[in-house]
Amino acid sequence: MTFAGPLLIVYVVWGSTYLALKVGLEALPPLTLNALRFLIAGVLLFAYCRAKGWTMPDRRQWRAGAIQGLLLPAAGTGGACWAEQTLPSGTTALFLATIPLWIVLGRRVVDHEKISLPVGLGLAAGVAGVAILVRPGGTGGLVATAVALGGAMCWGLGSVYAVHAPRPAHALMASAVEMLSAGVILGVLAACSGELGRWSVSGRSLLALGYLIVFGSLVAYSAYTWLLDHVAPRIAGTYAFVNPVVAVFLGWWLLGERLDVRVIAGTAVIAVAVALIVLAPPSHSGKELGEQGVTPPLDNADQLVDRR
Repeated sequence: MTFAGPLLIVYVVWGSTYLALKVGLEALPPLTLNALRFLIAGVLLFAYCRAKGWTMPDRRQWRAGAIQGLLLPAAGTGGACWAEQTLPSGTTALFLATIPLWIVLGRRVVDHEKISLPVGLGLAAGVAGVAILVRPGGTGGLVATAVALGGAMCWGLGSVYAVHAPRPAHALMASAVEMLSAGVILGVLAACSGELGRWSVSGRSLLALGYLIVFGSLVAYSAYTWLLDHVAPRIAGTYAFVNPVVAVFLGWWLLGERLDVRVIAGTAVIAVAVALIVLAPPSHSGKELGEQGVTPPLDNADQLVDRR
Protein backbone atom coordinates (compact mmCIF):
# COMPACT_ATOMS: atom_id res chain seq x y z
CA MET A 1 0.00 0.00 0.00
CA THR A 2 1.39 3.41 -1.01
CA PHE A 3 1.05 6.57 1.05
CA ALA A 4 -0.97 8.39 -1.68
CA GLY A 5 -4.37 7.31 -0.31
CA PRO A 6 -3.82 8.29 3.34
CA LEU A 7 -2.12 11.51 2.24
CA LEU A 8 -5.10 12.43 0.05
CA ILE A 9 -7.47 11.78 2.97
CA VAL A 10 -5.47 14.10 5.20
CA TYR A 11 -5.24 16.71 2.44
CA VAL A 12 -8.97 16.91 1.73
CA VAL A 13 -10.69 15.95 4.98
CA TRP A 14 -8.59 18.11 7.28
CA GLY A 15 -8.99 21.02 4.90
CA SER A 16 -12.75 20.73 5.35
CA THR A 17 -12.56 20.58 9.15
CA TYR A 18 -11.80 24.30 9.40
CA LEU A 19 -15.28 24.97 8.04
CA ALA A 20 -16.78 22.36 10.40
CA LEU A 21 -15.03 23.97 13.38
CA LYS A 22 -16.45 27.35 12.41
CA VAL A 23 -19.98 25.90 12.29
CA GLY A 24 -19.51 24.03 15.57
CA LEU A 25 -18.43 27.24 17.30
CA GLU A 26 -21.87 28.71 16.66
CA ALA A 27 -23.14 26.82 19.73
CA LEU A 28 -20.16 25.16 21.43
CA PRO A 29 -17.13 26.94 22.92
CA PRO A 30 -13.77 25.81 21.48
CA LEU A 31 -12.31 23.74 24.32
CA THR A 32 -15.61 21.94 24.93
CA LEU A 33 -16.13 21.31 21.21
CA ASN A 34 -12.75 19.64 20.83
CA ALA A 35 -12.93 17.82 24.17
CA LEU A 36 -16.18 16.16 23.05
CA ARG A 37 -14.74 15.46 19.61
CA PHE A 38 -11.61 13.70 20.81
CA LEU A 39 -13.14 11.96 23.82
CA ILE A 40 -15.92 10.38 21.76
CA ALA A 41 -13.62 9.50 18.87
CA GLY A 42 -10.98 8.15 21.26
CA VAL A 43 -13.45 5.96 23.14
CA LEU A 44 -14.89 4.53 19.91
CA LEU A 45 -11.48 3.83 18.43
CA PHE A 46 -10.10 2.35 21.65
CA ALA A 47 -13.14 0.05 21.93
CA TYR A 48 -12.59 -1.09 18.35
CA CYS A 49 -8.92 -1.83 19.03
CA ARG A 50 -9.75 -3.87 22.14
CA ALA A 51 -12.48 -5.75 20.25
CA LYS A 52 -9.82 -6.73 17.72
CA GLY A 53 -7.80 -8.18 20.59
CA TRP A 54 -4.85 -5.83 20.18
CA THR A 55 -2.44 -5.49 23.09
CA MET A 56 -3.03 -2.75 25.64
CA PRO A 57 -0.39 0.02 25.54
CA ASP A 58 2.20 -0.18 28.30
CA ARG A 59 3.06 2.69 30.66
CA ARG A 60 5.74 4.15 28.38
CA GLN A 61 3.37 4.12 25.41
CA TRP A 62 0.59 5.77 27.42
CA ARG A 63 3.02 8.49 28.53
CA ALA A 64 4.26 9.07 24.98
CA GLY A 65 0.67 9.04 23.72
CA ALA A 66 -0.30 11.67 26.27
CA ILE A 67 2.55 13.89 25.07
CA GLN A 68 1.45 13.34 21.48
CA GLY A 69 -2.14 14.09 22.44
CA LEU A 70 -1.09 17.32 24.10
CA LEU A 71 1.05 18.50 21.19
CA LEU A 72 -1.07 17.46 18.19
CA PRO A 73 -4.84 17.30 18.77
CA ALA A 74 -4.99 19.36 22.00
CA ALA A 75 -2.57 22.21 21.22
CA GLY A 76 -2.61 21.96 17.42
CA THR A 77 -6.30 21.42 16.65
CA GLY A 78 -7.52 22.99 19.89
CA GLY A 79 -5.41 26.08 19.26
CA ALA A 80 -6.75 26.42 15.73
CA CYS A 81 -10.33 26.14 16.95
CA TRP A 82 -9.74 28.73 19.68
CA ALA A 83 -8.25 31.09 17.09
CA GLU A 84 -11.29 30.67 14.83
CA GLN A 85 -13.38 32.54 17.40
CA THR A 86 -11.65 35.63 16.02
CA LEU A 87 -10.07 34.61 12.72
CA PRO A 88 -11.79 33.39 9.54
CA SER A 89 -11.45 29.65 9.00
CA GLY A 90 -9.35 30.16 5.85
CA THR A 91 -6.95 32.51 7.61
CA THR A 92 -6.52 30.04 10.47
CA ALA A 93 -5.72 27.33 7.95
CA LEU A 94 -3.08 29.60 6.42
CA PHE A 95 -1.32 29.99 9.76
CA LEU A 96 -1.39 26.22 10.24
CA ALA A 97 0.47 25.96 6.92
CA THR A 98 3.66 26.77 8.84
CA ILE A 99 3.68 23.21 10.26
CA PRO A 100 6.23 21.83 7.73
CA LEU A 101 8.62 24.64 8.69
CA TRP A 102 8.54 23.48 12.31
CA ILE A 103 8.95 19.86 11.24
CA VAL A 104 12.05 20.63 9.18
CA LEU A 105 13.51 22.79 11.96
CA GLY A 106 12.75 20.10 14.53
CA ARG A 107 14.41 17.43 12.42
CA ARG A 108 17.40 19.69 11.94
CA VAL A 109 17.82 20.22 15.70
CA VAL A 110 16.92 16.73 16.96
CA ASP A 111 18.28 14.51 14.19
CA HIS A 112 20.78 16.90 12.56
CA GLU A 113 18.98 16.35 9.27
CA LYS A 114 20.27 18.52 6.47
CA ILE A 115 17.82 20.65 4.54
CA SER A 116 18.31 19.74 0.90
CA LEU A 117 17.93 22.27 -1.88
CA PRO A 118 14.60 20.86 -3.20
CA VAL A 119 13.11 20.78 0.32
CA GLY A 120 14.35 24.30 1.01
CA LEU A 121 12.84 25.53 -2.24
CA GLY A 122 9.59 23.72 -1.43
CA LEU A 123 9.37 25.33 1.99
CA ALA A 124 10.11 28.75 0.50
CA ALA A 125 7.45 28.21 -2.17
CA GLY A 126 4.95 27.11 0.49
CA VAL A 127 5.54 30.25 2.53
CA ALA A 128 5.27 32.34 -0.64
CA GLY A 129 1.95 30.69 -1.50
CA VAL A 130 0.61 31.43 1.97
CA ALA A 131 1.80 35.04 1.68
CA ILE A 132 -0.07 35.39 -1.60
CA LEU A 133 -3.28 34.10 -0.04
CA VAL A 134 -3.15 36.32 3.06
CA ARG A 135 -4.79 39.70 2.69
CA PRO A 136 -2.75 42.57 4.18
CA GLY A 137 -4.23 43.69 7.47
CA GLY A 138 -6.84 40.96 7.42
CA THR A 139 -5.38 38.51 9.91
CA GLY A 140 -7.49 39.52 12.88
CA GLY A 141 -6.48 39.64 16.52
CA LEU A 142 -2.87 39.39 17.62
CA VAL A 143 -3.62 36.89 20.38
CA ALA A 144 -5.58 34.61 18.06
CA THR A 145 -2.75 34.76 15.53
CA ALA A 146 -0.21 33.84 18.19
CA VAL A 147 -2.38 30.93 19.38
CA ALA A 148 -2.78 29.60 15.83
CA LEU A 149 0.96 29.83 15.16
CA GLY A 150 1.73 28.27 18.54
CA GLY A 151 -0.58 25.38 17.69
CA ALA A 152 1.23 24.91 14.39
CA MET A 153 4.57 24.80 16.20
CA CYS A 154 3.29 22.21 18.67
CA TRP A 155 1.89 20.05 15.88
CA GLY A 156 5.13 20.20 13.89
CA LEU A 157 7.36 19.38 16.85
CA GLY A 158 4.95 16.65 17.95
CA SER A 159 5.29 15.06 14.52
CA VAL A 160 9.06 14.97 14.99
CA TYR A 161 8.66 13.52 18.50
CA ALA A 162 6.49 10.72 17.07
CA VAL A 163 9.47 9.36 15.13
CA HIS A 164 11.33 8.62 18.38
CA ALA A 165 8.45 7.93 20.81
CA PRO A 166 7.50 4.41 21.95
CA ARG A 167 4.23 3.62 20.20
CA PRO A 168 1.80 0.69 20.13
CA ALA A 169 2.36 -1.77 17.29
CA HIS A 170 -1.01 -0.85 15.76
CA ALA A 171 -1.39 2.67 14.37
CA LEU A 172 -5.08 2.84 15.31
CA MET A 173 -4.29 2.04 18.95
CA ALA A 174 -1.75 4.86 18.93
CA SER A 175 -4.44 7.20 17.53
CA ALA A 176 -6.89 6.11 20.23
CA VAL A 177 -4.40 6.79 23.04
CA GLU A 178 -3.57 10.23 21.66
CA MET A 179 -7.20 11.26 21.17
CA LEU A 180 -8.25 10.02 24.61
CA SER A 181 -5.38 11.95 26.17
CA ALA A 182 -6.26 15.09 24.20
CA GLY A 183 -9.93 14.79 25.18
CA VAL A 184 -9.08 14.56 28.87
CA ILE A 185 -6.65 17.49 28.68
CA LEU A 186 -9.12 19.69 26.81
CA GLY A 187 -11.97 18.66 29.12
CA VAL A 188 -9.98 19.73 32.18
CA LEU A 189 -9.11 23.04 30.52
CA ALA A 190 -12.76 23.58 29.55
CA ALA A 191 -13.86 22.97 33.14
CA CYS A 192 -11.18 25.28 34.56
CA SER A 193 -12.06 28.05 32.12
CA GLY A 194 -15.78 27.89 32.90
CA GLU A 195 -16.78 26.74 29.41
CA LEU A 196 -18.87 23.82 30.64
CA GLY A 197 -21.47 26.22 31.99
CA ARG A 198 -21.96 28.24 28.80
CA TRP A 199 -22.53 25.86 25.91
CA SER A 200 -25.70 25.08 24.00
CA VAL A 201 -26.78 22.68 21.28
CA SER A 202 -28.07 23.27 17.77
CA GLY A 203 -28.67 21.00 14.79
CA ARG A 204 -25.82 22.61 12.86
CA SER A 205 -23.36 22.31 15.75
CA LEU A 206 -24.24 18.64 16.31
CA LEU A 207 -23.82 17.92 12.61
CA ALA A 208 -20.44 19.66 12.64
CA LEU A 209 -19.39 17.74 15.76
CA GLY A 210 -20.39 14.45 14.15
CA TYR A 211 -18.39 15.28 11.03
CA LEU A 212 -15.35 16.19 13.12
CA ILE A 213 -15.59 12.95 15.11
CA VAL A 214 -16.04 10.57 12.17
CA PHE A 215 -14.05 12.18 9.40
CA GLY A 216 -11.76 14.68 11.11
CA SER A 217 -10.72 12.33 13.93
CA LEU A 218 -11.45 8.66 13.21
CA VAL A 219 -10.61 8.76 9.50
CA ALA A 220 -8.11 11.56 8.90
CA TYR A 221 -6.24 11.49 12.22
CA SER A 222 -5.77 7.74 11.93
CA ALA A 223 -4.51 8.21 8.37
CA TYR A 224 -2.04 10.81 9.63
CA THR A 225 -0.81 8.47 12.36
CA TRP A 226 -0.33 5.78 9.71
CA LEU A 227 1.69 8.25 7.64
CA LEU A 228 3.96 9.06 10.58
CA ASP A 229 4.76 5.34 10.84
CA HIS A 230 5.48 4.92 7.12
CA VAL A 231 6.87 8.13 5.61
CA ALA A 232 9.15 11.00 6.58
CA PRO A 233 7.52 13.66 8.81
CA ARG A 234 8.26 16.35 6.21
CA ILE A 235 6.10 14.43 3.69
CA ALA A 236 3.28 13.84 6.16
CA GLY A 237 3.38 17.55 7.03
CA THR A 238 2.83 18.73 3.46
CA TYR A 239 -0.92 18.49 4.08
CA ALA A 240 -0.55 21.86 5.82
CA PHE A 241 0.13 23.49 2.44
CA VAL A 242 -2.96 21.92 0.85
CA ASN A 243 -5.45 22.37 3.71
CA PRO A 244 -5.63 26.18 3.26
CA VAL A 245 -6.48 25.72 -0.41
CA VAL A 246 -9.33 23.34 0.50
CA ALA A 247 -10.50 25.68 3.27
CA VAL A 248 -10.50 28.70 0.94
CA PHE A 249 -12.35 26.78 -1.78
CA LEU A 250 -15.03 25.55 0.64
CA GLY A 251 -15.42 29.08 1.96
CA TRP A 252 -16.03 30.28 -1.61
CA TRP A 253 -18.36 27.39 -2.45
CA LEU A 254 -20.45 27.20 0.73
CA LEU A 255 -20.12 30.66 2.23
CA GLY A 256 -19.79 32.82 -0.88
CA GLU A 257 -16.30 34.02 0.02
CA ARG A 258 -14.21 35.65 -2.68
CA LEU A 259 -12.19 33.52 -5.12
CA ASP A 260 -10.01 35.69 -7.36
CA VAL A 261 -6.72 35.64 -9.28
CA ARG A 262 -4.76 36.06 -6.05
CA VAL A 263 -6.28 32.90 -4.59
CA ILE A 264 -5.72 30.93 -7.78
CA ALA A 265 -2.08 32.08 -7.91
CA GLY A 266 -1.55 31.07 -4.29
CA THR A 267 -3.05 27.67 -4.99
CA ALA A 268 -0.63 27.10 -7.89
CA VAL A 269 2.41 28.09 -5.83
CA ILE A 270 1.36 25.80 -2.98
CA ALA A 271 0.91 22.89 -5.40
CA VAL A 272 4.48 23.40 -6.62
CA ALA A 273 5.70 23.52 -3.00
CA VAL A 274 4.07 20.19 -2.19
CA ALA A 275 5.57 18.58 -5.29
CA LEU A 276 9.07 19.81 -4.41
CA ILE A 277 8.89 18.46 -0.86
CA VAL A 278 7.23 15.13 -1.66
CA LEU A 279 9.41 14.34 -4.68
CA ALA A 280 12.71 15.44 -3.11
CA PRO A 281 15.35 12.67 -2.77
CA PRO A 282 15.53 11.36 0.83
CA SER A 283 18.16 12.80 3.15
CA HIS A 284 20.75 10.37 4.54
CA SER A 285 21.89 12.53 7.43
CA GLY A 286 19.01 11.82 9.82
CA LYS A 287 16.92 8.91 11.04
CA GLU A 288 14.50 8.93 8.13
CA LEU A 289 11.92 6.18 8.28
CA GLY A 290 12.60 3.49 5.73
CA GLU A 291 16.18 4.65 5.04
CA GLN A 292 18.02 2.33 7.35
CA GLY A 293 16.51 -1.05 6.56
CA VAL A 294 13.53 -0.57 8.86
CA THR A 295 10.38 -2.10 7.38
CA PRO A 296 7.10 -0.90 8.93
CA PRO A 297 4.88 -3.71 10.25
CA LEU A 298 2.55 -5.03 7.57
CA ASP A 299 -0.40 -5.16 9.95
CA ASN A 300 -0.51 -1.36 10.02
CA ALA A 301 -1.55 -1.38 6.38
CA ASP A 302 -4.14 -4.06 7.13
CA GLN A 303 -5.59 -1.87 9.88
CA LEU A 304 -6.25 0.97 7.46
CA VAL A 305 -8.08 -1.40 5.14
CA ASP A 306 -10.14 -2.77 8.05
CA ARG A 307 -11.05 0.75 9.15
CA ARG A 308 -12.48 1.55 5.75
